[in-house]
Amino acid sequence: MDVIKKLIAFIPPKWKPYALLLVALLAIGIPLFLVWRAKRKSAPAGGTAAPEPLAKNRLRKVREKFLAGLPLRHRVAVRDLPGVVVMGPAGAGKSRLIELDLDWKRQARQFLPSLLTDSLLQVYLGADVVAQEVSPQLLEDESPQAREALRRLWRDSFGGGQQALAVLVLDARWLQDTPPDEVRRAAQLLRGKLNLLAEVRGGAFETRVCLTHLDEREGYADFAKLLRAHHVPLRFPLPPPGQEGKLGSLLKAQEQYLALGLTALPVESFERLERFYSEGHAPFEALSRFVTALMEGQTLAYAPRLATVSLSSADKDARDPDVLSVSAEASTARAVHDRYLHTHLRRAVLLGLAFALPLLAAYGHFAWRLGQASTRVQRFEDMVQRMRDQGQAVSGAAVQEPVLAAGHSLDSLWSAMNTWPLLRYSFTGAREDLRQRLARGIREAHIRPALEKCHRQPDTCRPEQVVYLLATLHGSREEPLGQLVLSSLKTRPNWSFVSEGGTAEPAGDVAALEAGRSWVTAVGLNESLVADYVTMSNPPWSAPDTPEASWARWPFPEPLTLEAQLMPWQAHLRRLQDLLANRAVEPRELERLDADLEAMQDERRRLQALLDDSARFSSLPRALELLAASEARVDTSRFRGIPSTLKTVAWINDHRDALTNVLRMEEEAYLGVKAVQKMTVAELLVRDGLWLPGNGPAVLQVPVLQSTFEFRPKDGSRLLHQALLRYHEKTGRLPFGVMEGEEAVASRSGATLAADRLEFDTRLRPLVDEFTTRIKGAGLPVEEVSQRQEHVRRKVNQFAYQYRNRLFQRVSTYRFQAVIPALLAEELSRLTQPSSELVDMLRDVAQGVALEPLDGPFYESLRNAVAPFKPIATVMKPDETGNYTALNPYRALVAQMSDELNAVPRPGVVPAEATASLNGGLATGSAQPASGAAKLPELLTPLGRLAFAMMLEDDTSYLRKVDAWLDQQGLIGELRQPFRQPFLAVRELGQREIERTLERQWDDASGRFLRPLLGRYPFTPDASQEVDPGDLEVLRKQDGAFWEFVTRVLAPVCEERGSEWVARGALQSRLSLPQGMLPTLGRLSRLARMLWDTEGRPRPLMLQVMPLPLPKAPTQGSFVTLGSLKCGKTTFLAYNQSPSWQEFPLAWWDQQTASLMLEVRAPADQSVQYASLEKSRSAWSCFRLLESSQSTEDPQHRRWSLRARGATSTDGVMDLRFGLKGEPWIPFREVPR
Repeated sequence: MDVIKKLIAFIPPKWKPYALLLVALLAIGIPLFLVWRAKRKSAPAGGTAAPEPLAKNRLRKVREKFLAGLPLRHRVAVRDLPGVVVMGPAGAGKSRLIELDLDWKRQARQFLPSLLTDSLLQVYLGADVVAQEVSPQLLEDESPQAREALRRLWRDSFGGGQQALAVLVLDARWLQDTPPDEVRRAAQLLRGKLNLLAEVRGGAFETRVCLTHLDEREGYADFAKLLRAHHVPLRFPLPPPGQEGKLGSLLKAQEQYLALGLTALPVESFERLERFYSEGHAPFEALSRFVTALMEGQTLAYAPRLATVSLSSADKDARDPDVLSVSAEASTARAVHDRYLHTHLRRAVLLGLAFALPLLAAYGHFAWRLGQASTRVQRFEDMVQRMRDQGQAVSGAAVQEPVLAAGHSLDSLWSAMNTWPLLRYSFTGAREDLRQRLARGIREAHIRPALEKCHRQPDTCRPEQVVYLLATLHGSREEPLGQLVLSSLKTRPNWSFVSEGGTAEPAGDVAALEAGRSWVTAVGLNESLVADYVTMSNPPWSAPDTPEASWARWPFPEPLTLEAQLMPWQAHLRRLQDLLANRAVEPRELERLDADLEAMQDERRRLQALLDDSARFSSLPRALELLAASEARVDTSRFRGIPSTLKTVAWINDHRDALTNVLRMEEEAYLGVKAVQKMTVAELLVRDGLWLPGNGPAVLQVPVLQSTFEFRPKDGSRLLHQALLRYHEKTGRLPFGVMEGEEAVASRSGATLAADRLEFDTRLRPLVDEFTTRIKGAGLPVEEVSQRQEHVRRKVNQFAYQYRNRLFQRVSTYRFQAVIPALLAEELSRLTQPSSELVDMLRDVAQGVALEPLDGPFYESLRNAVAPFKPIATVMKPDETGNYTALNPYRALVAQMSDELNAVPRPGVVPAEATASLNGGLATGSAQPASGAAKLPELLTPLGRLAFAMMLEDDTSYLRKVDAWLDQQGLIGELRQPFRQPFLAVRELGQREIERTLERQWDDASGRFLRPLLGRYPFTPDASQEVDPGDLEVLRKQDGAFWEFVTRVLAPVCEERGSEWVARGALQSRLSLPQGMLPTLGRLSRLARMLWDTEGRPRPLMLQVMPLPLPKAPTQGSFVTLGSLKCGKTTFLAYNQSPSWQEFPLAWWDQQTASLMLEVRAPADQSVQYASLEKSRSAWSCFRLLESSQSTEDPQHRRWSLRARGATSTDGVMDLRFGLKGEPWIPFREVPR
């Protein structure tokens, strides 16, 4: 874009439109050329090339060539002649018809030639008509190029209102002998050309049909002679649209003349005539079909207005002589004369308007420019009034643009007067009014606000500024006052509507004027607006003596005094003198030095501006004189105290150098304080003074009124510097907020190791070396030298603390980015490359450690700070080829681990080194699983196996190997983490795989072994289905399928300790086992020990039963003598013996029938009755029977209600009670479900 802008700037302004036009033409032409070339290349390259398309101006050039052959005086007349378009198939006799009817040869002999040389179009000139013969080749051309060529030809021929006639010439033999499809196609081609001509003319036109070669049909000559004898023309009207079939019976309408021929013609002629009437219908029937095809409806085109059908032949007596004749009105000489006269009158009027148009355009353009200027001036006045009504300040920038626009409008208006001499005397009042209105607008918008501000706030304006404001207000280009104003401007306007009455002489040195700003800018005015105002003001503006014009008068009500005008200088110099003196004597005041200098900056800038402007007000006496002598009648006697202003300006100019040096000294002191705030202690210690004074005088004296102020820059700088050092000696800090210790480190936490190293190389080391060098020859007392050395040492200690943290921070920024297994191989391969993020980090740290030489006592802390990182520098020491050979063992470990991770082991094969720790973790006495089942290592990928070895802290694991290598290199603490991260990442990713594998295997085993059991009785008390005792064999430790799964898959990660299962020691805090797995294994292990012995044989459940007193008999005279509890083959009897606990072994695998029984005897009748409760339909009948008991107050006592056999009421119910220790179903229910 910059290159394009430079090229545009290089083009002269007057050539830019042409350059833009050239670029536009190229932008259009290049794509067209490329399309043309592509079409040309894609054209067929065979032996017979396709015919070239018709050029769009091909036929137009034929007509222009025809007109060019005519005499010049006849060309316009020929253009207005009616035109006849003759069309027809090949061999129809078009040329013969034109030769017979048009007599173009007679015109050619009179030097009005026709054009017959073109193969597509022949143009014939007749006496009052121009005929165009369309060749068969052009008629057959259906291309868009041919359409466009014909459209352009006929637009030139008939676009001016010329009368048009179309004649369709058809051969009677061709109509009769040609197939109907071919005739139809020819009719469509002719219709297309007629539609195009109608489109050009904008409406339908007369079309005639002419049949030729009828003289070759027998009897036609007699027929024509007969009709001519009876004054009947050989031209017949065509039937209306839709009735074209009547053309076939055209001869029938002429049979009325057949009877007349019988008496008027000889016998031979009459016979021929009769045969013509009988056989001549064929051509007319074919003609009807042709017309029908021609008139087929089209909604998108004008329908041809077919008028007549004419008969023609070579014999002049047997043909229609008016086939090519236009209407009588168009062909009469009077009509032609009137048409020519109308055309020439119209052209004369157009020529008159063309000659009068420049004059009308000049006045119209002038009037338009006048209106435009008036509009812009009015817009400017409205803007000024609107802003004043809203109370907004009208600035010079806001006014300059509309003033410039109005000025350009007036300039364009004055430039328009040069187009016609009489325009200088037109609209003179309006032009002058516009100029005065624009000057008034500038005065109201720009000068008046400045003076009103001085009236409202007299303290913000100086008297000399008001004098120049008034000079500008009353300046005029014709007066010396206005010329004084114009001479003070750098640029002056060059408006054409302002005539220069004189030449303004420069008020001062031209070089000085060009170098700085003028007094116009110093008083707050815009030079461009002031120049426009003064040049447009003639005569000068005079303020009316009304209250409304009070803003144009002197704004100071009280007389001016010299003391009041010099008071700012005196106060500022006294304040500066006191500031420097107090701070140099009393160090406590240094804390306010920065704030006091900052507060004096605005005042110093105002005084500096006043000092700079005083040189521009050197013409103040002349401005007062010209203002008093101006035609504006300004009363300068009201300027009370103005002589004191002249003295003030003279005093400033006389003491300019001293005042400049004092203000420069103040600025140097301000900048010196700002620089000291950013300096370190070491830099300040070797600094000679608080600031560096310039090359000015050593002593500066400024007399103001009755006082003289004296300043010594160099002495003041040294005194302040000594006071600053004393302040630091007392407080231990600088008074400017310099951060020390950890605060400084924290503020620079965003810096990098490279930045700290750069700071050390570019700032700290040079400063320490410079301090060491300069302190030796400084000649300071020993105490001061020691104190300043302590300052330097403290600074180095601070940097060492920060640099050590930065090195640790750089080490900690390295991250191994393999967060998923898919990225692990790629990341590990990067570590084996010569360049990687780890190598970059290590290289940065090694380079950061290389701070040698660190000689001298000041660098002791820095040497200690980089000492822990020396092993990294040793590892990253390159050899002669630039390789880090000490890092090769680490890369080899990474590469070896990467190869093992990428290896795909055969099913069932586990590398020995990957499972060494796994095999050692198995119990020696445990049974080995079936050879076909996969152990846990075989279920893991290489990633999981390597991670498992690391998690078990195997000596052959890669983590142990890398730790051993790190120990050899002396890397300790946080410096080991970047090297361990890849292996830790492998361990973490593998741990996830191990956890997923264990979760999946545990879910699968639980679904196959545990869930079918735990959902049934006795594991679930309310389950309707029961566990077959044989199904519990899967839980047998010796050969159960579940414990085989535990030994094969779970034993490597967990072990049984006592009665609980826990994770192996190295995995307790690292591996997340499936939820509930360990408690489930513990409960199942306890259940297995209770159900089977060590040899795998079923073990009965040992319960304790105690008999309780038997219940009373339900009937009088009977007694309960015996109670029994039977579970399978074990029976316990109660007969009111002394209660004691007795063993009750429960064979859980063969419970058979469980029952409770009471024996009731009646001594009277020696009868015995039994009451029983039996559970016989369950493999766990004893469990069911015991659980069916009712609770009592004693939890170890159980009660059953038994009904005597045959009892029908509740009186026969007896409660049998037994004491029971142990609930056999508890081990089953403790297994988590």
